[in-house]
Amino acid sequence: MGWTASGMMRTTQLGQWNSSALGLDLTASPKLAFFGSSVTPNFATDTAYGTSPWNSGEASGAGYTAGGPSPANVTLTIVSSQLVLDADNTQLTNSTITAEGALWYYPAKSNRALLAVWFGAAKTTQDGTFLITWASGGVAAFTIP
Repeated sequence: MGWTASGMMRTTQLGQWNSSALGLDLTASPKLAFFGSSVTPNFATDTAYGTSPWNSGEASGAGYTAGGPSPANVTLTIVSSQLVLDADNTQLTNSTITAEGALWYYPAKSNRALLAVWFGAAKTTQDGTFLITWASGGVAAFTIP
């Protein structure tokens, strides 16, 4: 089936707020692993980088290291009635890779996945810069009325 949307991992959201008390500091050292079109995210059940379906189909090639880059300058702020997770745009220079999406996860918390971002189609670089320009409203936003 492949990618069809971006989304938040529901089990991580539940675990953050229930008695599991995951204790994720959303700004503390996340990673962004790039994946190809063979991955089919399941936002209801997927939990971590390195576990199905995030245990195969990761991008590879020049300029990319398995596990992905660390997003820079990650922030968490309140904007109107939303809790906004944001970061600097992510780029891999001098890269030769193909990726259709990326998984935002936390190595210090057993690789717990927070969200998956679909690029809309497979994107490719050939000795170029793979650039993710985050939306002006942030990487993710949680409505808190």
